[in-house]
Amino acid sequence: MTVEEDSETKTKRHLFNEKLRKYEDKIAEFLLDIASTKRVNPKISTISSYLLIHDKLTQKELKELTGFSMGSISTLLSVMTGTGTFQKERIPQTHTFTYSFPGKLEDLTTKGIEIALTTFGPLETYLKNKKKELKKLAEKSKEGAEHLLQRLDELVDTFEIYKILFPLMNRNSTNEVLKELSTKSFKLIKREKGEVKKISFDPEVYLIEDDILYQLITSPMFSGRDPMFIRILGYFITRKYLTQKKLQGITGLSAGKISEEVNSLLENGLIERSDISPKGKITYGAESVGIILLKLSRSTINRMTKWNDKLLEIRSELEENRINLKPLNGYDRIYKIIEFFLSTIPKYTIFIDMVDKVLEA
Repeated sequence: MTVEEDSETKTKRHLFNEKLRKYEDKIAEFLLDIASTKRVNPKISTISSYLLIHDKLTQKELKELTGFSMGSISTLLSVMTGTGTFQKERIPQTHTFTYSFPGKLEDLTTKGIEIALTTFGPLETYLKNKKKELKKLAEKSKEGAEHLLQRLDELVDTFEIYKILFPLMNRNSTNEVLKELSTKSFKLIKREKGEVKKISFDPEVYLIEDDILYQLITSPMFSGRDPMFIRILGYFITRKYLTQKKLQGITGLSAGKISEEVNSLLENGLIERSDISPKGKITYGAESVGIILLKLSRSTINRMTKWNDKLLEIRSELEENRINLKPLNGYDRIYKIIEFFLSTIPKYTIFIDMVDKVLEA
């Protein structure tokens, strides 16, 4: 791929030819749409999208593409390189750095699976230690200790399911996954219907819950996602049943913001209306920790598969205009990205099929 030279900095420019801008914009729209379902910080997802599209970019080029200030770009890139998501390299004989994804485009899916799997180990160890603390509090009859202990059991079981699902994505065998899962005993799918109970925690139990939520928010599993969204989701993982008023009290958010987040969780099937009082007060519930997390993964991946036809359309247009467009800077990279996603979507479709089978179990 050819690049242009920036006369001002004497460095290579990685921006694409203007005639390819509409294809670049469409890929960026696709990536930002996926990121929005994951509730990723919009600026981080915008920078990430352009870095993925262009392979590598300088801060100046990112400013040109995104319209963000140099200060914002510098700060966000520090966060992104600090987590290992992207790498920073100095251009020889200059004071300019390029930023890029560390690895080949084809490694994206594998790397994502590897990150997820390496996340589970430390979290499991942490949660098992918290379970020991909760067992001691449960023995002292501390309010909420037994309830939170049960929810942590479900959370750990969910990790076990993910550890089976993720590695088998590339094997194209739903039956193989189900056979593997059938040998395990899980608590997460139990949906106990009955009286909706008001959940209250003793101060000691509350401190453990708060620490657990902090660990989830800062975990690579939810890297880049809106911390408040993860915190609210986390309260449904730990508390099971909540009203909007209760959520407002423990988060400090406005009634409008709580309503917005609760409606988003309802739309994605992550929670449900579990009870309505005679006065119309609604209690929302998340019956199973496992179902919350599996549906969260499913909603993001499902959004990606819905772009399949649009990506096929873009590829067809690129091929039809190949003679005129191929000599332009950026054509090969754009075509490669489209091909990559079109080859990846069938794997995600298999993952959705596997998750659906698990949820139906």
